[in-house]
Amino acid sequence: MTATRNQPNSTASRGSSKITTIIFDVDDTLYDVGTGLTVAEADGRLPPLPRGVTLPPGRSKRFDPEELDEYWATNLDFSLLGGPDKECIETFEAMSNGNYGQLNIVAFSNGPRKYVTRVLKEIGLDSYFTSDKLFGVNDVLPYCKPDNDSFGLVLSKVDAVPEECIMVEDSMKNIRAAKALGMRTILVKGRSGSNSNELVDKNTEDAEATKAGDAPDATDSAVDAVVEVASEIGAVLKSWMSE
Repeated sequence: MTATRNQPNSTASRGSSKITTIIFDVDDTLYDVGTGLTVAEADGRLPPLPRGVTLPPGRSKRFDPEELDEYWATNLDFSLLGGPDKECIETFEAMSNGNYGQLNIVAFSNGPRKYVTRVLKEIGLDSYFTSDKLFGVNDVLPYCKPDNDSFGLVLSKVDAVPEECIMVEDSMKNIRAAKALGMRTILVKGRSGSNSNELVDKNTEDAEATKAGDAPDATDSAVDAVVEVASEIGAVLKSWMSE
C-alpha cells in the first residue's frame, strides 16, 4: 500500500527544484523490517560482537569502523534477509531505465561500508549502486546520520543539493533531519496489520520495538509520503516527477 500522506511541505518540495537524486537507507528500508537483521537482533540470533565493540553500527560513534566493518560483513547470516525481492528489483530497474526521469541512485547507511555492500548483493540490488554512490558510516566519520554534516558529505560527493533530493528511510530521526535540510521524504514503515500473516506482523512489531523513540510515524509533519516496502515507491516517484 502506498500513501502520499502530505503534499510536500517545504518551499523546495513544492516543485521549485528538479528532482535529480534519490537516497536510500539500507537496513529495514530496502528489505522489509519484519524479515531481516533487526528481527534477528531482537531474537538474539546475531553472533556476539568482537571484543571491545559493544554496539551494532549506527548506535554509537565510538567504535573501530574497520574492525566492525569486517566482522559484520563476514559473520552475519545474510540468509536472514530473505534474498532478492522481485518487486523491489523491478522498481529499481524502472528507476535505472529512466522511467521516473534521470535519477542518481544513492545508498547511505549508518552501517559499515563492507557490510552495506554485502547486504545489497544479498538482496539483488548491488548493480544499481555504483561504488561512488554508496556510502557507509566509514565514509562520513566522524559523523553519522542524522548529523547534518553526514548528509553534507554525501551530497557534496554526489554533486547534489538537498532541494533536488528524495530521502527514503525507516528512521524518523533521519527523516526529520533530511526534511529540515530541504529534501522530500518517503517513510518506509514496514508491513503490518495483515490478518493473513500474523508471523510477519509479530516480527515487524518486535523489530520496531528495538527502535526506541525512532519507530516509523506516518503522521509526522516531516513525512511527505508513506510506503510499506521500498518496492512501492514507484507511484510516489511518478506523481512527484510529473509536477
